[in-house]
Formats: sequence, C-alpha cells, structure tokens
Amino acid sequence: MEMERFPLIIPTIPADYSRVLRHLDTYFDLLPVNEIIFIGPADLEPLVKKDKESSNNSSSISFLNENELIPFEQVKQALVNRVAEEGYQLGENSRPGWYYQQFLKMAYSRICEEPYYMSWDSDTLPLRRIEMFDANGSPFFDIKKEYIPGYFKTIKKIFGMEKVLELSFISEHMLFNKGFMKEVIREIEAMTYPGIVFYEKIINAIDIDNMQWGFSEFETYGTWIMNRHPDSYRLRNWKSLRKGNFFISEKDLTSEDIKWLAEDFDAVSFEAYHKYSSELGEAFKNPDYRKRYTANQFYQILLENNLFGEYRDGVIIDGELRLSV
Repeated sequence: MEMERFPLIIPTIPADYSRVLRHLDTYFDLLPVNEIIFIGPADLEPLVKKDKESSNNSSSISFLNENELIPFEQVKQALVNRVAEEGYQLGENSRPGWYYQQFLKMAYSRICEEPYYMSWDSDTLPLRRIEMFDANGSPFFDIKKEYIPGYFKTIKKIFGMEKVLELSFISEHMLFNKGFMKEVIREIEAMTYPGIVFYEKIINAIDIDNMQWGFSEFETYGTWIMNRHPDSYRLRNWKSLRKGNFFISEKDLTSEDIKWLAEDFDAVSFEAYHKYSSELGEAFKNPDYRKRYTANQFYQILLENNLFGEYRDGVIIDGELRLSV
C-alpha cells in the first residue's frame, strides 16, 4: 500500500543550516516527506531562498519565520520571570534557545494542514530508507536508551503521569499526530500554573533546581500518548550513531562511509559539541577494520573502552543522567 507522506519541519539557525543544505535530496530520497519546512530566525530566510534552487525538490522547500509560531522574546521573558521568582537571574549558560526549539515543534501543530508532521534534528542525516507507518497505517514511535530524570519530574507535575517505558522517546526525530499535539497543548493551557499559553505554563511548572533539564517535548508527547491513546502508535527500536563528529565531518562523508554505516544504523548525528579526533578518524576510515568489524561492532568497541565516558548498561553515564549513545 502507498505509505502516507507528510511535511518535515527542521528548526535550525544559519550556522547549522549549511549541513542540511548539502543533503537536501537525501531527506527526500530516504524519508516519506512531501515538503521540508525550515523554521528559524529572519536571517535564515535569504539562505533558504537562495540555496533551495540547487535541490531537485526546490518547489517543496520553504522557510517559516519562527516568530510567527512563537516570539522568542516571550519564551526568554517567561524564563527570566520564572527564575526571578526564586531570587535568581537567567545565567549565561541558561538555555532559552533549547527550550524554544522544543516549543516551536509543538506550536507547529496549530498551523499544520495535514494529519501528521515530523520534526527532524538539523544535525542528523538519514542513512537508509525510513518508513514512519507500518503496513496497517499505524505510525511508529522510534525509541532508544536514555534516561534524564528531570524530564519526568515535569511530566509528573503537569500531567500526573509516570515514566511508561524502560526506553526513551528521544531519537533525533518524531512523527507527531497534529490532533493529539493540539490536545496536549489544550490540556496544558487549561492547568492552573501561571501563564496563558502552553510554554508559559510549562516553564512555570519546572522546579527551579531542574531548569537545566526541565522539559522534553519528545518524552512528554510520548508519555502522554501512551496514557491517553496507547494503541495509536507502534514502538520500534531506533538505531542511530550519535557521535559522528568524533570520526568524520559530515561534509567529508563518502558513499562508501554511508554504505558501511547503513548496514547497522538508521541515521548518524554530527553534534557540534563533539570534536573530531584524528585518531578515531583514521580508525573509522581504516579498510582493515571495515573488513573485520561491522560499523556497530566498531562503535561498541570504542564505547566499551569508555572513550566517550563511563559506559554501562547500553548508555553513557553522566552523574544521574543516562544518555543515549
């Protein structure tokens, strides 16, 4: 049967946009999407307009000014007000932009014209064909190992819901049901926390000592779905390589690299705070290693030698955080 296609939203900024640009046609080739919408600040618009003509799918690429969904200053001010109530000021290492991009993904449900839309991280590249519905038309939740307690403290405060899965709903992307997301927002806006709109309510529900890791739109939506509409999605294990930047820059990724990685992984991420290691890069490119190991075996060897931090039970341990690999 013909699988449903949907819009793909990519919240990004000019500094990160070039990474996506180089692989625009890959997104259309490997994901079941009918358009890509870049959501970002005003200075992103001329880049999208200028560069999309280089794609074979130029008519299906567009820009949406983020402030048309939610004004950034309103989110920042809500955070300023929240910490001020406790006698603090918003610090330089605070993360209003991190919260903001999560709220943008939620707010897109209010203007989406189709039943589903998918959010995709701008630092992640699909490696092989990925369908988002099963043969019966049920959407997938792609799940991984990760556990950040602060996310669930806020979910419990807002909805009274406990963590429902051993695994995590955080997987660099998510397919949202527009109607369900609008229900989530309506429930939040009906609550008695200070504020009018959903992001003000969420910010005011976060404990002051939990502001660094206070909210996840993916964990929140997934937990809410499993409580309110448990039969609406199917669970699927997601296999992604989170630490691509340690091995290679995405602009230097070759077809041979992609073929090797795609035998084990669905996607690879190039997170900016991961710094390239020439030693790991040489190992990654070593043809002898590729003959002896699959990409996943190669990666597991590095993990088990704790090259990225203490590795235990399939996750990297950072204090009480259990981070996906």
